[in-house]
Amino acid sequence: MPSSKQSDHCICSSSYVFLVGFSRMFRSTLRRRGLSITFGRRRGLPITFGRRTYKVLAIESSCDDSCIALLEKSPSSRIPEIVDHVKTTLNSSQTGGIIPTDAHSHHQASLSTTLQDFLARNQNTKPDLICCTRGPGMVGSLSAGLQLAKGLAIAWSVPLIGVHHMLGHILVSILSKPNPPKYPFLSLLCSGGHSILVLSKSINDHRIIINTMDIAAGDSLDKCARELGFKGNMLGKELEVYINTIPNTDKKIFQATNTSDRSLNDFGLKMTLPLKKAKHRQHRDQKDKENPIFISSNNEPIKFAFSGFLSSVRGYREHNADELDEYTKQFLAYKIQEMLFDHILDRINFALDRHSAAGDDLFKGVNDFIFSGGVAANKRLRTKLSEDLKYKGNFHFPSLELCTDNAIMIGIAGIEMFEELRLRSDLSILPIRKWPLDELRQMDGSDGWINVKEEEYERVSKSNH
Repeated sequence: MPSSKQSDHCICSSSYVFLVGFSRMFRSTLRRRGLSITFGRRRGLPITFGRRTYKVLAIESSCDDSCIALLEKSPSSRIPEIVDHVKTTLNSSQTGGIIPTDAHSHHQASLSTTLQDFLARNQNTKPDLICCTRGPGMVGSLSAGLQLAKGLAIAWSVPLIGVHHMLGHILVSILSKPNPPKYPFLSLLCSGGHSILVLSKSINDHRIIINTMDIAAGDSLDKCARELGFKGNMLGKELEVYINTIPNTDKKIFQATNTSDRSLNDFGLKMTLPLKKAKHRQHRDQKDKENPIFISSNNEPIKFAFSGFLSSVRGYREHNADELDEYTKQFLAYKIQEMLFDHILDRINFALDRHSAAGDDLFKGVNDFIFSGGVAANKRLRTKLSEDLKYKGNFHFPSLELCTDNAIMIGIAGIEMFEELRLRSDLSILPIRKWPLDELRQMDGSDGWINVKEEEYERVSKSNH
């Protein structure tokens, strides 16, 4: 029969084994829920709980905005927390547009000092991951941000992700509440540099459905506004604000005014929707006249075309050299914006009709439509898309401040590349001026991507802490 001391020893041993097993099971449960636990080692220290997260510093400098953001990410949640973000913008109101060398100088002068102040107000937080725009964009502007990001990655010994700018515009929509978009989904990306409709089936599987054949929608709006005498840094926005002041009675008159020929309206304006002629489309079924569905006559890629609006405005100004009276200015402003937006809807509806008529199931399973980029901040276009698009599903519009360029979207896209594809960038990567979204990765391995090993992933994401 065991002694009393032996019995106590057995009980203590059993209790120890039970506690160790329970502790391991408890820690495992916490890890799955994105939590961690720390026990005080000295008597009297309390037990503390903390959510397992890692911090991401993001930099965006593809055009004229110097942007920095700090995000906090838990591996157990897809949506990161926005800790802080900041943006400074080149003032180009006096130069008639963005001059690349001026934008490069702006980044060189502002990025480092902005980052210094940014880190100071965030307790000089050392991030676990750095994300920076690699392209597409202006090479000089991209270089300023990318070189800074490389230096920080070396100094802090953390991985760098060279992010695709347009992927950022798409993935910022995951902040949509309560239901973020799910693959596959469609994205309309409209800005001063890009106008594309994209079908995304995964983070690295994108198909361009419509691209622009000339200039971008935002560029056309800015240049048309400048022809009308608008001044400022964001002329498309100035144009929208001005149009919103026009009385509704006048808008109805402007809407009903025929501009297919100068002789058909009192203003002498000729402005038509591009790519509406028969050579660009034909009836699917010539016998079905009541329900015509148009398809491309030669199955060529569908395009946007925005330079024609600028040509119309310049042509009008050449025939009417006098100073614009207020009523005529209102008419021109309204027609430019409304018809440009009608063209966007016409092209998208044309694409939806064509693939529906072809029966190719290209859009099968698509239940979400994302609208992002600088032009996506326009409330009139948001309304027209929601009401007039031949699409039945969920619309996702980022908040107005996240439509324009920002570093938050770059951080989100970088996190997705790191977590979903387990990729990071080699420090030898260069900026890319033109980078098609459907060529996010090169099969020959020349794209600068490096596979992240499991131990590195766990170290950064703290998934094994």
